[in-house]
Amino acid sequence: MTDFVYTGKTIGGQTLNGEVAADSLKGAMSVLRTRQVHVTNIAQKTAGFEGWNRWRYDWGSQAVKTRDLLSFTQQFATMLQAGIPLLECLTILSQHSESRTLRQILTSVRQDIERGAGLAESLRKYPRVFGDFYVNMIEVGEATGMMDSLLKRLGIYIERQVTLKGRVLSALAYPVTLLGVALLVLVFMLIWVVPLFDQMFTEFGEALPWLTQVVMNVSIWIQAYMLPLSILLFGCILGAKQFYSTSKGRRWVDSFLLTAPLISRLFVTSSVVQFSRTLGILLGSGVPILDGLLIAGKVSGNRLVEETIDDVRLRIREGETIAEPLAQSAIFPPMVTHMIRVGESTGALDTMLEQIADLYEQEMDRTLAMLTSLLEPAVILLIGMGIGLMVVAMYLPLFTMGSLL
Repeated sequence: MTDFVYTGKTIGGQTLNGEVAADSLKGAMSVLRTRQVHVTNIAQKTAGFEGWNRWRYDWGSQAVKTRDLLSFTQQFATMLQAGIPLLECLTILSQHSESRTLRQILTSVRQDIERGAGLAESLRKYPRVFGDFYVNMIEVGEATGMMDSLLKRLGIYIERQVTLKGRVLSALAYPVTLLGVALLVLVFMLIWVVPLFDQMFTEFGEALPWLTQVVMNVSIWIQAYMLPLSILLFGCILGAKQFYSTSKGRRWVDSFLLTAPLISRLFVTSSVVQFSRTLGILLGSGVPILDGLLIAGKVSGNRLVEETIDDVRLRIREGETIAEPLAQSAIFPPMVTHMIRVGESTGALDTMLEQIADLYEQEMDRTLAMLTSLLEPAVILLIGMGIGLMVVAMYLPLFTMGSLL
């Protein structure tokens, strides 16, 4: 089949721009007539998402924001519930999405469906946008005929993820911004302000106090090695990113986050929420337990948690329950394993997992509030000490000069 790009009008006079797949130009015109579209312009598509745009997607230069995915999911669910056919939904959404990349992907997905592919099969080609969890939910929706209700659950899930991420970022935004501005001020003073005192202190001719001498030496050192230091800092950032992209590096970082003082509680709680919410929705939608665990482990966002869940899957194949291997992992809190054990015994594991996610989401809010209350005064104190120390160092020789005069 060949792809054709067209411009046309509906019976109501609305202008449409889109693509259609057909064996020939005549066939494309025939398909559009069946859709009651009056074609004003049509031509064979020369390059689509499979070319340059596909290469850009594969290398991550084109990204779809989570909010765009949330908007698409909610609109898709509403349109299907209203009785609009699947292909027409994709046509409308591919024309009105705010994300250019998502528009191109949806156009490609619609073309695949016109060729006879399933929706889940088409979405699976774009794992950076539609992950395993999303695709499996769509697959269940296709199998059960409950696509609209499952898309609604997906929308609620993504919305909670966006809200959770937003709460974390908003809690950390103020102290991180404050610390960054303070570092810039300190560097500015060391490079441009402190040297102004150097000439005056040289003319003074007396030995400088040790604190002043230390600050002066640091200023001279930074000025002399500013370019190599900048290159070194940039290299460290790239090296850290490359290290984290390796399996060993990510495991080390994730292990540190789960055991570090103060912040470990936040990351353990976050992993519990992600795992419980994902597995609960999957089990409630009819996904088999082993498949659900595989997806929930990947979505948890932590390599150690993922390895723990992989071990749980192996133990389940041997006839054990979910709660026992989780209790032995030392990652999941006792309350979580106890509630999962109760859910397994009562046959309401999916409901219990949702309750666990709600409970630990509230716990995460309390942890964020506690960390913020500790972090903000600590950052302010650190900034005050740094700037105060520099000011004192610069004024100590002036006091000596005054006494001599």
